[in-house]
Amino acid sequence: MGLKEKLIENKKMNQEVQYTVSELQSRLSYELGYEMNTTPPVDYASLYNPFIQAYADIQLALENGTAKDPAEARKFANDIIQSVETIKTGMENIESNTELWQDAVIKANLMGGVDLMSTPVSRYKALSILDQSLEGFVDIVAENQDISRLAWIIYDNDENFVEKMYLNKLNLLSETQDMFVSIPDTSEQNQKFKKDNPEIFEVKQMGKDTNETALTGNITKTYRKKKADGSPDLYQKPIGDNMVQDFQKIDKEAIKNSLPFQLAMDKIASEVLGTYEGNDQVIAFNNNILAQATDYYLQPGKALRESAKNKFKEDYKTWFLEKEIGEEMPIGSPKPKQEVEVKEEVVAEQKPDGQEEVKVEEQVQVS
Repeated sequence: MGLKEKLIENKKMNQEVQYTVSELQSRLSYELGYEMNTTPPVDYASLYNPFIQAYADIQLALENGTAKDPAEARKFANDIIQSVETIKTGMENIESNTELWQDAVIKANLMGGVDLMSTPVSRYKALSILDQSLEGFVDIVAENQDISRLAWIIYDNDENFVEKMYLNKLNLLSETQDMFVSIPDTSEQNQKFKKDNPEIFEVKQMGKDTNETALTGNITKTYRKKKADGSPDLYQKPIGDNMVQDFQKIDKEAIKNSLPFQLAMDKIASEVLGTYEGNDQVIAFNNNILAQATDYYLQPGKALRESAKNKFKEDYKTWFLEKEIGEEMPIGSPKPKQEVEVKEEVVAEQKPDGQEEVKVEEQVQVS
């Protein structure tokens, strides 16, 4: 299975998880008589009961001077105290991630949304359980009875293991990025480029008393296809109700070769490349957005070499020309389709031998 196929398969699996979430939400209005607790509270008491007793024993031993290794005892007691702060910070990070998660899921595979192609299915399930949108439960353990190695272990409703999250790693990750990969959103920069270049993109005044402008969705005459003599290269297409519309092709090659386009696209792509510490978001943008035009995919979780970054910039231009600019634009207003009427006229022609030859001539009349 190739890279593209693997990414698409991962996307489908995550979509199945989201289907389960949607199905659960759809049942809510029909089950008002049932108590629902999608994710039961974490049982911290079971974790801490033995450590609380150990902490009390350590304090007593230190006070009595009976501790075999006072330095080690103090360290263990401090680890127990510190673990409470670790859990508190972890809960805060989970909460902030799940708040972002809900909005990201709504825009999945779009700019600003979660990347379904490279987010592991286990992480998608885990976050859905943690934000109470999918049934499951969370256990907390101190691995090998080491209170400094706390981990949440997440299970689905059938008690199948979903994912283990070490709290220290979670807290460290949350200092720089989220628990899931989101797709950068460049829509604002794209629109700004269009509005800042009225020599390419037509704009109109919003009103008499304001200097604000709005895009019309059209391209200026300079960047439309022309005939050899310089006249507009127009063609007609039927649009229904016996009406036709004149159209003109957009000269994308001319736009591509323009200096404003080249500078702006390089700037936007460079901002995407330079905003994030790793390359996950850049790869997510490539696989979900640029690949629509290029059909070129990058391996998630890998660093990008300089050549790959340069290709990203060029692919951004390719994508913008294909997805942000139309192939053609309407010219003028729709008009009635011209009816072509063919009339036959019988003509008698005299031959040299005196005989008449009957001919039928066709006359074309356009109405």
